Amino acid sequence: MPKGTGVGDPVTDARNEKLQSGLRTAINVPLTTMRLGDSAWEALCEIAPYINPASKSDLEVGAKALEAGIWGAFRNVSINMQDIQDDNFRKETLKEAENIAERAKVKSLEVISKLNKM
Repeated sequence: MPKGTGVGDPVTDARNEKLQSGLRTAINVPLTTMRLGDSAWEALCEIAPYINPASKSDLEVGAKALEAGIWGAFRNVSINMQDIQDDNFRKETLKEAENIAERAKVKSLEVISKLNKM
């Protein structure tokens, strides 16, 4: 879109609105990935005490891979958040993303701890 002449210019305002909409989409895609990944922790924690000892390392790798995937999505959210102008959206979304990223660290350690008790 053309840049327009400045603030208050209809072309500039429309361009900015489209840019903000695109950034929200660029944030919501990895945030959805984070949410979906976060939903897997309960199952991993539940099966950890019952897994076949020969498969222990598979579940350890799975837990670390899930943690890394969530971290990678978090980085993507963080990077795209820099240009968001809506302070409420930025604060709420970053808080949610940070909580999920922190939970991934804790849950990964929980899965590994349960496996080490086998």
